[in-house]
Amino acid sequence: MLILTAVSGFFSGSETALFSLSREDLHRFRTGTRGEMQIFHLLSRPTRLLTAILFWNLIVNLSYFAISVVLARRLMNAEFQGVAWGISFIGVVSLILFGEVLPKSLAVTFPRQISELVIWPLTLSVRMLDRVIPVLQMITLGLQRGFWADLKEETVLDADDLEKAVDLSSQSSEMIAHERNILHHILDLSEIVVEEIMRPRGTYITVSPPVSWQDLGQKMPAGGFVAIVEQGTDQVNGAFWLTDTIYDAKRGLESFRESVVYLPWCAHAAVALDTMRSQMCHVAVIVDEYGQTVGTLTQQDLLDSIFSSSPSRARRILNREAVLEVDKNVFHLDGLTTLRYLAQHLGIDFDPEQEQSVTLAGLLHKKLKEFPQVGDECVWMGWKFRVIEVMDRSRIRVLAEPVDPNEEHPGRKHD
Repeated sequence: MLILTAVSGFFSGSETALFSLSREDLHRFRTGTRGEMQIFHLLSRPTRLLTAILFWNLIVNLSYFAISVVLARRLMNAEFQGVAWGISFIGVVSLILFGEVLPKSLAVTFPRQISELVIWPLTLSVRMLDRVIPVLQMITLGLQRGFWADLKEETVLDADDLEKAVDLSSQSSEMIAHERNILHHILDLSEIVVEEIMRPRGTYITVSPPVSWQDLGQKMPAGGFVAIVEQGTDQVNGAFWLTDTIYDAKRGLESFRESVVYLPWCAHAAVALDTMRSQMCHVAVIVDEYGQTVGTLTQQDLLDSIFSSSPSRARRILNREAVLEVDKNVFHLDGLTTLRYLAQHLGIDFDPEQEQSVTLAGLLHKKLKEFPQVGDECVWMGWKFRVIEVMDRSRIRVLAEPVDPNEEHPGRKHD
């Protein structure tokens, strides 16, 4: 009974300690010691871990009470009724006190230390149950279908319905404009594809290990991260996340290293945010249909898209406003500007689903059928765009002004 009490305390304390770790602890454990990385690995599948802990704890407690009942019965048969009642009472109290209350209290107070102490025995107990868990899942599914077979799926609200609800709520309450914009931006994450928010290839720093802090100029790079690529390629396979991370002089830049997740260019921003949070990483690599890296996306980019009053990818990359009004209804634009952002500023009724291009540069490529050159012009949604500067194939500047009704629609032409 003493041994079973200790084992029960082990599982109770382990559960509390592991699930009391903060996200900051888990981020640190990703690249820590072997034991710390094992803690992160177990918590990456919390359902599996919790099922194993509860299963073994239940087995231990049932065994404990079975032994206590047998012991009490033998004592009573031997006419030691007082001792039998005393052992039964003390057994329950000791299991509650030393098997639950005390271990959980210590685990809450010292979660990191206890997690590192129990991780390997706990890992062994989880692996022992891996062959049993599929059977338990089948039993659960069978019971669910047997007793709740007539469950009906609830009606799902579309993002458009929720946006209408936000607008109606703002009309009938004192919801300030900024709060309403944030709610709209959150709902827009389910409609915006990551291609509109990502940092295109060439707009972020890439390195191939080994690399040191001096190699980065000892200053924070744009975006707060550095992409790790394979030698001689631009395929991103990791990242140095330099924002809000503790630097370890012994490990150097490796103390900032973390893994990345891979998402297709057509994935929605809501999926990207959920994936990064569940995988506890800050950077997602955006790939095309051939698996080639076309850009990167960080959690900070997604948060900026939510909390900024007027989200702009070009502003984040260039550190300046990408749409500049130089005269009345005359604008200087950067090719990185997304058509969604441009339509909001120019008052264009724009449907992203009806337009294949995402950025202004992409629109010019589509209209001109080749890389834009200085002097090239095209018309889109009642506006004339004229290329005024070409820095490279990915960076152009454009002059935008309304189309003159008396002027013929311009095509490609050069000064």
